[in-house]
Amino acid sequence: MPEPTADLRVLMLSLHTSPLAQAGTGDAGGLNVYVNALSAALAARGVEVDIVTTDLDGPDGADTTTVLEDGRRLHVLPVAQTCQQDKNRLLECLDDLACRAEQSLTESGSRPVDLVHSHYWISGLAGMRLAESLQAQLVHTMHTIGRVKQERDPRVQEDPRRHIAEAQIAQAASALTANTPRDAADLARVFEVPESRILGVRPGVDLGIFHPPAGDDPRPGPLDGRPLRLTFAGRLQQHKGPQVAVSAVARLSRLYPEQAVELTIAGRQSGPDAVDIQRLAEAEGIAERIRYLDPLPHPELAQLFRASDAVLVPSYSESFGLVALEALACGTPVLAHDVGGLSELVAHRRTGRLISTLEPEDWAQQMKWLIIHRKAWARYSETAAHLAGQHSWDDTAAAALSAYCSAVPALCA
Repeated sequence: MPEPTADLRVLMLSLHTSPLAQAGTGDAGGLNVYVNALSAALAARGVEVDIVTTDLDGPDGADTTTVLEDGRRLHVLPVAQTCQQDKNRLLECLDDLACRAEQSLTESGSRPVDLVHSHYWISGLAGMRLAESLQAQLVHTMHTIGRVKQERDPRVQEDPRRHIAEAQIAQAASALTANTPRDAADLARVFEVPESRILGVRPGVDLGIFHPPAGDDPRPGPLDGRPLRLTFAGRLQQHKGPQVAVSAVARLSRLYPEQAVELTIAGRQSGPDAVDIQRLAEAEGIAERIRYLDPLPHPELAQLFRASDAVLVPSYSESFGLVALEALACGTPVLAHDVGGLSELVAHRRTGRLISTLEPEDWAQQMKWLIIHRKAWARYSETAAHLAGQHSWDDTAAAALSAYCSAVPALCA
């Protein structure tokens, strides 16, 4: 892969959520993990990295710049009260935020910004402004595409400005990054972008944290009278499908009453389609089978995955599915909806099971399969850890640098 031949300064733009926020809270999720981990991996390769984000929870105040331990500069821009109520209200503040971001970058950097890498559509709009004023090129990562989300889940309500904005960003960016070939196909289909401007940058996983059990941390192994341990980790909103997990466990309990089942749900309610999991579990008659946890830091999340027989990812759509990759890296098979990046990430009948529907009955049948076929489960576990071990964040950084070279050929001449 081509890499820059000289020093490089990259601006990572994530306005609607801080990359350092705990995934699973508010709007924080895979995007946060991606931006934080990619920027750290770039810094480890000697790239000068600035991250610009906002403070949606704090009061109005002065902009701040903090140098992180690895040398990345974090610029936090407080926003006006009128823009704190909802992430889409940031649109009303974009011109001001772009102006303040440029000032903060100019005051803190040792060299001009070479490239703006924006994440999500709100940041993409600001990225267009900043790239022009900084005389830099724009690379954009959609993470999710509004139209694709609505295709997969018609109940999703999106700000109509999002579709217009995403089309504008797709045309303006020098390059768009895609998590998977399916993501690239969606970008080309929805925005009619030439394939030459769509570049693959596959997300990674922290293999120092997410790894198979070792030492005093044994695999779950045979059931031997213990409960089947299932886990859902993510935001508690309909689009992520926690309601599917709960209803499927209820069906499994009726389908296979002799087997105890425990479902751990690690996450918080988020967004307008938030799900009241406790009420649903009570209505399904399985309240005693559900264990609730707040969103977990990565080391604790990895421990939870290693103690699980399977991790459930019943999302309506996923451009990639970092939770699935993190589980697989722990040697834990995944039951996933056969959509988007999950279809490419989870190897059906090798590292888990892909399920074509979100019908709880179908998911319960696959859970029952895991109970009966424990030897196959062990093979899944070993294969999952092996394949996931090929996804490092350093590899992601190398792919990102190659994308940057494509966007700005002069960097690699």
